[in-house]
Amino acid sequence: MKFLLLSVMLAGQPLYDTEATCTKAATVINDSYPEQTSICIPAPTVYFEQNQEDKAFNNFYDLIIKLRNFPPKEVDILEE
Repeated sequence: MKFLLLSVMLAGQPLYDTEATCTKAATVINDSYPEQTSICIPAPTVYFEQNQEDKAFNNFYDLIIKLRNFPPKEVDILEE
């Protein structure tokens, strides 16, 4: 099981392999910023499914950008 670190002090939500590692990171943040609270929660399976969908979309988008940057072929040039 993986664990998400939830904290308003971070731009993203880091994913940790163990609860102990996640709790250690949360403790460091909580000690450094006592006015904020960081917690660890088990990562939901939806989190992983969404990441896979995002990766597939991003890969497709990158492919389109690369294809658009290729110079036109001779057969693609219209004769006037």
